[in-house]
Parts: sequence; C-alpha cells; structure tokens
Amino acid sequence: MRTCIAVALLLVPGLAVAQTARPAVTPADYGKFESPGPAQLSPDGRWLAYGVNRVDEANTLRIRDLSSDRERTVPYGSALAFTADSRWVAYTIGVSVEERERLEREKKPVRNGLGLVNLATGDSVAFPAIASFAFSPDARFIALRGYPAEGVKVEGAELLVRELATGTTSHFGGVTAYAWADRAARLAMTVRSPSDVGNGVHLYDAVAGRLRVLDSSGDVYRGLAWRKNADDLAVLRTVKEDGWADTTHVVLAFQRVAGGSPLSHRLAAAPMEQRIAETFTLRWSDDGSVVFLGLRPRRRAEPKDTSKDKAAADKLSDVQVWHARDVRIQPQQRVQEEQDLRATLRAAWRPGEPSAVVLGTRLDETVTVLEGARHAIETDASKYTFGRMFGRPARDIDRIDVRTGERRRVREDVRFGATGSATGRYLTYFRDNHWWVYDVGRDKHVNVTERTGATFENREYDYPVEQLPPLGLAGWSKDDAWLLVYDEFDVWRVAPDGSGGTRLTNGAVDRLVHRVLRLDRDEPGLDLTKPLYLALTGKTSKRSGFARLAPGQPLETLVLEDARVTRLLRADSADVFAFTKERFEDPPAWFAGRSLAEAKRVAGLNPFIGDYAWGRGELIDFVSENGDSLQAALFYPANHDPATTYPMIVYTYEIVSTQLHGFVTPTERSYYNAAAWTAQGYFVLYPDIVYRGRDPGRSAVAAVAPAVNAVVRRGLVDPARIGLVGHSWGGYQATYIPTQTDIFTASVAGAPITNFLSFAGAIHWRPGIPEFDHWETGQARMDVPYWEDLDAYLRNSPAAHIDKLKTPMLMMFGDDDGTVDWHQGIEFYNFARRAGRDDFVLLVYPGEDHGLRKKENQIDYHRRILEWFGHWLKGDKAPGWMRDGVTHLERKRVLERGKAGGG
Repeated sequence: MRTCIAVALLLVPGLAVAQTARPAVTPADYGKFESPGPAQLSPDGRWLAYGVNRVDEANTLRIRDLSSDRERTVPYGSALAFTADSRWVAYTIGVSVEERERLEREKKPVRNGLGLVNLATGDSVAFPAIASFAFSPDARFIALRGYPAEGVKVEGAELLVRELATGTTSHFGGVTAYAWADRAARLAMTVRSPSDVGNGVHLYDAVAGRLRVLDSSGDVYRGLAWRKNADDLAVLRTVKEDGWADTTHVVLAFQRVAGGSPLSHRLAAAPMEQRIAETFTLRWSDDGSVVFLGLRPRRRAEPKDTSKDKAAADKLSDVQVWHARDVRIQPQQRVQEEQDLRATLRAAWRPGEPSAVVLGTRLDETVTVLEGARHAIETDASKYTFGRMFGRPARDIDRIDVRTGERRRVREDVRFGATGSATGRYLTYFRDNHWWVYDVGRDKHVNVTERTGATFENREYDYPVEQLPPLGLAGWSKDDAWLLVYDEFDVWRVAPDGSGGTRLTNGAVDRLVHRVLRLDRDEPGLDLTKPLYLALTGKTSKRSGFARLAPGQPLETLVLEDARVTRLLRADSADVFAFTKERFEDPPAWFAGRSLAEAKRVAGLNPFIGDYAWGRGELIDFVSENGDSLQAALFYPANHDPATTYPMIVYTYEIVSTQLHGFVTPTERSYYNAAAWTAQGYFVLYPDIVYRGRDPGRSAVAAVAPAVNAVVRRGLVDPARIGLVGHSWGGYQATYIPTQTDIFTASVAGAPITNFLSFAGAIHWRPGIPEFDHWETGQARMDVPYWEDLDAYLRNSPAAHIDKLKTPMLMMFGDDDGTVDWHQGIEFYNFARRAGRDDFVLLVYPGEDHGLRKKENQIDYHRRILEWFGHWLKGDKAPGWMRDGVTHLERKRVLERGKAGGG
C-alpha cells in the first residue's frame, strides 16, 4: 500500500509539492476558524440565515439572498426569525467577548439588542436592550420586550409593538409576558405594577390599535395560553389566602376574544388540600373543549414561634437519613428538588363546569394526553422499585378517560414506547422484540410486526438487558392508517390491525440505513400522500445523504456522498431545501436549491482552508481478537510524506469511526482535537470497540490492539511512537489498556474510572444517581454486583493491574467531577506511587467538573497533552512540570504573578 501511494504521488508531482509548500495550522491561526451555528430558511425559501461560530468567539449571523448571492453579516447576531411573508427578519445582537467580560467584572448586566431588517430594501433598524421579540402571524407587526428595571422586584418591563411597514410604535408598561394569537395580530399581555394596582390580562388588537382589559385585579397574572389556530385564551390569576405557605390560582378562560363580547369562564375550586399550580403551562385541547392544568398538594404555613426563650430551644441537627429502601437516594432527591417542586398532577377542566377532573395519581409519574383529548395515559412504576434503583426500569400503563377520570390498567411491564398515534386512537409500545398497538377505544392489543418476518430489535446493543431496545419508530400516518417502523436498514409500513406490512426501502443490499426525516415537527403525523424525505447513512461505507419516497414511486436517492451530509432544512411555503456537507479535510458548506439532487453550494466556512496543509480521513477495516469485524477512522498528518513513518495518537471511546467525515475545528479549548494533532505531525486513529458481557476492559484491548496493528502493518506509523488517549469511559480504557499491553509508548487518561470495586458503589454526583444502575446494565456492562463475579471485576479493573503498568501516564481530573468521582484519580495516583511508577503525573483542576469549563484550564490541558506526547512520542525535551512536578509554593507564586500581570 505504501508503494502504491508513493507511485501515485510521483505521477502527480505538483500535488505533492503544493501540499508540502503549505504551512500547517498553528495555535496563532485558530482564532479565525469557524463552525456552523443554527440555521433557518425563510418561509419562501429565498433567504438562508446561518450562524457562524468562531474560535475567538467573534461569532456572526449571515443572511444570504439565494437568488442573488448577496449576504448580510451581523456581528454577534443570533436567535433569528422571519416574518411569515419573508419580507422582514429580526435577530438578537449580542456583545463582544471583551465587552461581556468588562460588564461582568463591573457586575453590570449583559443585555442584548435587536436588529430588524426590511429584506426588500435592505433598510435596518437597531433597538438596544431587548430581551425578547415575536412577529405577529400576519407579518405586519413585531412585539419587542425590554428588560425589567434594575433593582425592582417586579418583573414587568416595557413592551413595544411596532408596525413594520410604517414604523408606528405603541408602548405598554409593566408587561410580564406576552403572546400573539396564531391567526391574527392579537397580542395578549399580562401586566403588573410595583403596587399591584392595575394588574391584569390585556388584549391588544394591533390592526385596530385597540386595547381591551379582559380581567384586572390586585392579583398576579401568569401563564398565557392561546388555543392553536383559535381565538380562545387562558391565563392563571393568583388567589390570596391565609394559612398557606404556597400560592394557588384560578384559571380564567376567554373564548372568542376576537368578538365584541367574549365568553369568560372561571375555575376557582381545586380538590381538597390541593392548589392550581403555576409550574404547569396551561394547554387547550385542539377543539377548545378542555383546558389542561396542573395541581400540587398544598403546604400549610408554619405556626409562628411564640416561645419567649428561643435560645433555650434545642438546635436542630441537619442529619441526612439515607435508607436502604430509598428508591431515589438522598443526592438524587437533592439534585431533583426543583423538579419535584415543579411536578404536578394533570387535570382537565371544561370551561363552564365548576370543577376539574383529576387525571394524575402521583407526582413522580407522567400523564400524557393523547391527540383528540379523549384519553390520556399514565405510567406507574411502583411495582418495579428494584428496576428503578438498579438500571432495569419498567412501568405499567393506565388508560384514563379525560371526561370522567375513569382509569383502566391496559399493559404491565412495558420497557419501551407507550406513545400515542397521530389521532389518539392507538397507543404504541415495544415488547417481546415486536411493535404492539393498543386500540384505545376497543381495548385491544395487537402485535403488528410479527407477520412481517423482519427483525425490529437492536441485536447490536451489547448491554446486558432483559429486553433489547427497538431500532426505532418513524411515526404514524396522520390518519392512523399506517405505522412506520425501522429494522436495521429499512423503513417498514405496518397495519395497525396486525395483518402485516411492507418494506418501503431496500437499504440492506448496500448496508445503507434509511431513516425518515420529520421536517415539520408541529404535525402529529406523517402525510403519506406527499413525499417523505429520508436520511441515508452507510453503516460500513460511512457515506451519507438524502432520499425521497413519493407515493407509488420507487425510492429516489437525491444525495449520497463520501462525506457528512446533514442539517437538512426545508422552507415552510416553498419546495426549497438547504443542507451542509463536510469532510475531515473540507470545512462545512451550505448547499441549497429547489431540488436536493441539484442543490448548489451557496456558502462555505473557513474559505482560507486552502492556505494550510491539512490531514485527510480514511476508513480502516480490521477484525478484533474476539472475531468482530470492526472499523476505525484514520486521519493523516498535514503535509504527509509517504516515505516517512510518523507517531500516532489513538483516541478511544466506543463506536467512533462515525467521526470519519466530521470537520474538526482546531482550537485549544478542545483538548482532544484531531485537527490540532494532525497539524502537529501525528496520525490519529479512532477505532471502534464492541463489548462482551462482564469484560469491558478486555473487550477494549481485543479491539484496539488489532486496529493499531492494522495501521502499523501498512508502514504508516512508527510502532515505537504510539500514544493512547481517552476521556471518561475512554479514559478508563486509556488507563486499563496499558496495564495489559506494551504497544503504547505513552497514555493520557482524562477523568477515568480506575477501580471497579470502589466505583461500583460510587455516586454520579451531578445527577445524584447511584452508580450501580449504570454499572450493571449501562456502559460498564458488568451485569451483576462484584460479590457474584469478583474475578470479572478484578480482571477489568486498572487498579488491580497497577504492577503491570509500564507505560508513562498522564491523568486528569477536576476536583468537582460530578460524573466520575475524582477520588478514582487519587486512588490510582497513590497506587502508582506505591508501585514505583515515577513517570505517572496527575493533573487536578480545582473547581472543575467532568469536562473542563474554564477557558484557561481547557487551554492548559490541551497544551500539556501536546507536551506529554511531544516528549514521549517525538523526543522533545521534557518540561519541568513533567520531569520534576510543581510544588505547592511554586504553584502559588505562579498564580500570584498571574494576578499581578492581569492574567
């Protein structure tokens, strides 16, 4: 292979000379490099707005006229919206990094502005200090809300309603929230004054210029909710009551507010000892017959302490009681405290009736109202406490009649699914390796995929679970006539009566995965009378693209390339599409057109890329020691010379070859950065790993070693100069693998698991969950606790093999790591010292979490990785920190010098 490459380059000498002549990118160049931000097509498809994020944070918003290629660039622009007629665009304008840092130092608020552009004329106007904005649905007006005044507890702020064509502006004070109706320029507002005099809910007809007060009082109004495509409005109003520590509300519902005399309804009564809560957003049923609200148990006010001798009262202990029966342990309860305080019981109120029907039974369960609002479902996991505690969740499903509240248990032990159909007639769930449909009205369950003969469970899922998960669900047709589901490669259309189904695509032939793209997420179902658009992904080829499936027509492949093709957009009111395409060596570019197959390149990022030498990506096939056919992504160094062997950095996690075509923006804030490494003259290898149960470490060795050998056999890299790096689970592998093999010259392990015995009983502090659920059925795949298979725990634990470690290792932890307890690093550091490993270094970043958040720490770690590999893989002189360490006093003096210098 090496000879073939050399011959090819000799035949095209100009290419080799040009590549060699270009400089590799350096950190001094990183600042100008760009990556894609959010993007949007205007409704008529004429304009493409796309964000551009720069490494130096000088981000921009670009608005491109696809008919003329004219482009407007907005420094620090974001949060864009077009009017429905595509004549206007508005966007948020942020501040520069320097300005933000100055305001933060001076403890002043950082406030955004707003830009408004007439796309027909190009005229623009800017507004300072705008917190939010929204266009009216008729495209005639924009509402702009400012920021509340500093130091004022009331959150009301000035609201401007501007007529776009004339610039005529109306001003409203004390607005706490606002919302346009879907059908016309009617703006609902909740208003509050510092004295609460004149609080209310107001309705502004922007066309007529008329303001109406729908309700006013000294109470607080919140939670505006318009009915979709209707003139019905609901809102909450607080109720003042003594003896309670919390606040309840009444629900106000106004129907046909566009008319002269809207109907007004009021729900004041909640069930005994409950309150109507503000933590649930009111929602109308589509037909306007029901308003859904949330209830919470009431909390009585604490009696006042009348004791005269308070000092004599015993001081309460702040002890925590951790009970073995706790389904959620204390740290999890603490993390989820706000979630618990916001949880509500769903209830249904029919405006005009005196009370609501309570649908929910428990605050820790979920109620989902099915389309049509005739039925709802509620989960019940109370029988499965062991599963909830240790990573084997299951739940029962209850069907609820929304009108009466009557409930019926319809299925037990559901692991996946329990989602409603497009009309609410059916419930879908996955069980016993098949998709099932429950006919809600007929109370009947049907296995809808059994007769297809296809496989719908994910047989590549290598976690030890009782039920393999499904390969996916595309959704229901909008009339509920068909359910679309996935096998490994294809889309199936199945009948809800269980009579069978039809495979709509033929991806298995080329191992091409077909998945339906939901380009209109607002619609509850798929319109099968119109073409479906699908994403295509080559499982082994790594090609990607799009296809179209029109009714009665064979599948039409529109785009399919050896690249990452993604971010598909479609205009709301025109058949105009946009998407991006990128490769490791080609920065992302936007393509657009009225046909995906004929889309043209309209905008690109990093146009200066040709000024630099760059690596390229290549797919490597290999077979693991366990006999698995696997792949790896190999990235070549910039200015690669086929006559030279290079050092190589191997990055591990799980399945990572999918990164083959991803363009990597070089930045020192990304400490594991393949583009930066290839620019430094390294090959970079991303090998895939699959696992055998109870052997995650040995599975990693069985995959990674053959992947490395596959590259070495080609003569591309020097086998004596290969480094290993990974973070978290990859960090575990970067710690464990060097205890089992000597193929690596040096290793870097970020936030790794090091001791299987101690970590199995640890806690994920950030979410507050015990490790056992993740450990047995999650990423570690250990299946059982250590006392049932101690040998498996020991043979896969890096700490148990510290005496075999001969590879220099750099380890990193933040001492506030909420995912992998940083004491794992301390344990391994002490073990390494005791084992005499004088080439082990532990970096500890104070106050940092599982991933470094501070810019200075990100850059520091990035540079130390390069220095580590530079010394061990390239022979660079070892810096002092690597050779001798840094004492506490030395570190203190460095930090003091940094403060004195303003660093």
